[in-house]
Amino acid sequence: MKPVPDFLPPRSPAPHRPGVRGFTLIETLVALAVAAMLGLLLFISFTSLESNGIRASDSSRLQDHARVSMTLLSDDLSRAGFMMNGPSGQGRCARLLTYNSNLNPNQMSNQWPVSSVVQSTSGYVPGTSSTAFNYASPGGAATDAITMFYAANFGQGGTVAPGSVRVVKASNGSLSNAALFVANNSAFQVGDVDIVVLPARNICIRFQITGTGGAANQIVHNSGSSTVINPPNGFNGVSSLANPAVSPAITTADLAQAYVQDFGQISGASGPIQVSYSIRPDPTSPGTPDLWRTVINALGTVVSDSPVAGNVVLLHALYAPVVSGQLQGFVPWSTISGANQQGQVGAVELAYVVRKPNTAGRTGNPATLSVLDETYTPPAGNAWQYQVFTQTVYLRNVAWNQ
Repeated sequence: MKPVPDFLPPRSPAPHRPGVRGFTLIETLVALAVAAMLGLLLFISFTSLESNGIRASDSSRLQDHARVSMTLLSDDLSRAGFMMNGPSGQGRCARLLTYNSNLNPNQMSNQWPVSSVVQSTSGYVPGTSSTAFNYASPGGAATDAITMFYAANFGQGGTVAPGSVRVVKASNGSLSNAALFVANNSAFQVGDVDIVVLPARNICIRFQITGTGGAANQIVHNSGSSTVINPPNGFNGVSSLANPAVSPAITTADLAQAYVQDFGQISGASGPIQVSYSIRPDPTSPGTPDLWRTVINALGTVVSDSPVAGNVVLLHALYAPVVSGQLQGFVPWSTISGANQQGQVGAVELAYVVRKPNTAGRTGNPATLSVLDETYTPPAGNAWQYQVFTQTVYLRNVAWNQ
C-alpha cells in the first residue's frame, strides 16, 4: 500500500483570461447612482407630461365652456326683436307693452328686444318672482343678466299660418275690452296670443284672444280668470298701467289701420318668448358659478331654466345704439336707458370671465383683469386660472330696420 502524504500539494491556479474581471465595489455604486438618476429623470419627465396633459385638458374644457356659452347667447341675441314689432315698413315699434297679473297686477312692463339688469344677491331673474340670482359682484365687478325677446316656433292656432298679420278696419273697435274689428276673423281662435301694433302711437301691445265673432268681425281681449296677460279695462288699462303711462291715453282713432299679428296657441317655447342669461350657483355645487339660460313664454310660464356652462364667473355687456342710421359707441345699459334708446340698440359687446383649475398652481393670475369697462380682481390664492372672452353681436332685427 502506498503511504498517504502528510499534506496535499497546492492546486494550480486557474489560467488567467486577459480582459475579463469582476466589478469593483466603487463601480457598482457608481452604476447604481447613474441608474437612480436616470429613473428620476424619467419620473420627472412623466410627471411633467402628465401635468401638461392635465393643463391641456383643463384649457380645452375652459375653451369649450366659453364656446358653448358664447354660441348660445349670440344666437339668442341675433334673434332679438324677430316678429315682435309688426310688419316691416308698417309702423314698426321697438317698445312692446306686456302684462302679467301674477308678477305685477298694477303695472305693465316695457319689453325691449334686448335689455339688461345688474344682478344683486336678492334680485330675481327677469320675468320670475321666485328665481333669485343669489350671486352678484364677483371680484368687485358688476354681473349683468341679459334678456332678449323674440318670436320662436309659432303656435298652431288659426286656419292660416300663425304669425300672419291682419289689418284692423277703419271702423276701429272698443277701448274697454281691447276689441278690434277686422275684415275676417276666421283666422283667429280663442286662446291665441297676438301683438297689436298701433302705428299712430308707435306702440305694440301683447294680448290673448278671449272672444271672436259678431257682425263686426270682432276679436276681443277681455281680462279675467281665463288669462293672466290681458290688462284690466282693455286699451284704457294699457294707457293707465304702462310705465311710464301712455299719454295722451289711447283713443279709438288710434285703432284705425292698426295691425294684429297672430301667433296662434302657445305651447312650450312657441310664440313670443323671453330668454334671459344670468350667473347663478350650480344646483349641485353652490360654490361653482354657472351661466344659466331661462326661457319664459308669452303666458308667463317658465318652460326651461338650466345651466348651460360651468365656471363662468362674470357676464358683462355694453350696448351700441343706432342713431340716424349710424352705429354709435358702446356704452353701459344705464346710459342707454338714461337716453331712452332701449329700442335703438344695434349691437352688443359681450365679455365673459371663465375659470379653470390651476394645475399645481404653476400659472399665476394677474392682479386684475379688464372686462370691457369693468375691472375684475381674481380672488386670493392660486387654485384657479381666469381668462376673459369677448364677442360682438349685431341685432339684425332691430335698429337696422328702423
